[in-house]
Amino acid sequence: MLYLDDAIIERRSVRRFKITPVDNDKILKILDAGRLAPSAKNRQPWRFNVLSTQQKNRIAELLDIFVENNASHGTEKATAQIIRSAPNVIAVMLTSTTRSDYISIGACLENMSLKAVDLGLGSLIVCDTQSIEHELSELFDDNKLAALFVVGYDDDIQTKRNKKELSEIVNGIDIISTNISAIDSLPEANVDDEPFIFISYSHRDADIVISDIVELKKFGVRLWYDSSICYGDIWDEKALSIISKPNCQGILLYVSSNSVQSASVAKELKHANNRFVDKSQIISIHIGDKPLSEYSIPNELSSSFSAIPEEKKYIPRSVTPHVFNLQPIVSEAERLGAVSASGVYDEFSYEVSNDGVRITRYIGCSHTVEIISNVAGIPVVSIGKNVFRGNNNVYKIVVPTSVKRIEEGAFFDMTGLQEIDLPQNLDYLGVAAFRGCVSLKTVKLPNGITKLSEALFRDCTALVECDVPNTVVEFGEAVFRNCSSLRRVNMPTVKKMTEGGFYGCTELCELTIDPEIQGLEIQSFDTCPHINVTAGGFVYINGKGNRV
Repeated sequence: MLYLDDAIIERRSVRRFKITPVDNDKILKILDAGRLAPSAKNRQPWRFNVLSTQQKNRIAELLDIFVENNASHGTEKATAQIIRSAPNVIAVMLTSTTRSDYISIGACLENMSLKAVDLGLGSLIVCDTQSIEHELSELFDDNKLAALFVVGYDDDIQTKRNKKELSEIVNGIDIISTNISAIDSLPEANVDDEPFIFISYSHRDADIVISDIVELKKFGVRLWYDSSICYGDIWDEKALSIISKPNCQGILLYVSSNSVQSASVAKELKHANNRFVDKSQIISIHIGDKPLSEYSIPNELSSSFSAIPEEKKYIPRSVTPHVFNLQPIVSEAERLGAVSASGVYDEFSYEVSNDGVRITRYIGCSHTVEIISNVAGIPVVSIGKNVFRGNNNVYKIVVPTSVKRIEEGAFFDMTGLQEIDLPQNLDYLGVAAFRGCVSLKTVKLPNGITKLSEALFRDCTALVECDVPNTVVEFGEAVFRNCSSLRRVNMPTVKKMTEGGFYGCTELCELTIDPEIQGLEIQSFDTCPHINVTAGGFVYINGKGNRV
């Protein structure tokens, strides 16, 4: 389940859908979200009609007729195709036509759109039906259609369209240009038990500071900042209480022409000066490469800024967001013990061990995913358990050459995965790593592995063929179980296998296998009616085994 902000950011209009229908449970959740929308005088002027295939086709036909009769150059023809091919279409009806009720319908449709995103679905609000309003009134027994809501699994490769900046559309309030989406995606540090560093800055420098926070978290630096400060609020009491916490290991002060004029920053710095006996716990980042002594500081604030030791070397920082060598800050954070062995980098959660970086979770929403190869120069060496499990949004994955291990269930039940590039020096594929990847047709296995682990490709119903590398000598239980489309397997070097390896492989007709292989049973190919081989002390004719 997504947070509201995530759903708002991820929502987009989808115009191409997979043929897979959405189950009724999800449709009902979307309708319930629409039901709960606000409405004028609580009239709730909506009714929902989940359209049949016949109704969808009739609406598409009416749009086609309109285009033909009116030589329309609008979007009606494309809309007709979307409606015709979409797996699920909901007609949102109006029970009255008061002006305020149209606003209420908009709120209803927005609720439905956001719930669709929350459920991993795409949606489209269709209003082109206004061109055939009269014809549709007959189709819906004189009830008025407000809009069609098309919903399904996203198969649209187009990216979201750019939105205007807040500063372009708002008047009457000062706008601080801040990367709000970046702020919202950064949880505050756990200040209860983990060592952390407090960030003190002027909200007018938010663009620069937030870009640093985003990058520092990739290095595992534990930080505390109050994102609400970026919107201009003053939280002196809260901030000072955070600095007072025993696990606050230091303060990271962004020095600029803005911060030296800030009473809030001065209070935080004064409190830090009293809190930290060791002044090396006060770290200063100077925006614009300008030393503190060159700033004009108000008299009432100067005593606070004098807390920064003169002999302490300041860390210069370019005024350009996203252009800064963060290593000096990371080094200071390491010195203060505020660097975590885990963190978030790009679209991945990770943890660091002596061997390297282990990816623990994919948290992105891309169709094509290139797994990161390093974090702060430390190589990514393994993909952890269940990292992508259940993700049906990813179509292709590229695994970097640094990765040596892919652990249990890493890609389990990725129903949309069609293609994966594995590095040839990979030496371990865990149990059920690809189980349930029903769209995966072929995989090029790396030469470094020596065993096909248990249930590796179980229930991969689209898998057609597999060449097992010559380095593989062992074959776990149920490796290809229920791979109902599998036709060819080449595994000449496998010396040992266990039961159920090919159970349910009803289309398997070509199998290259070592005649001396161990572990076969008389019923090993009972469900493979096209198999004719001699191996492991048995002769199999049309899948039926007899001892040699």
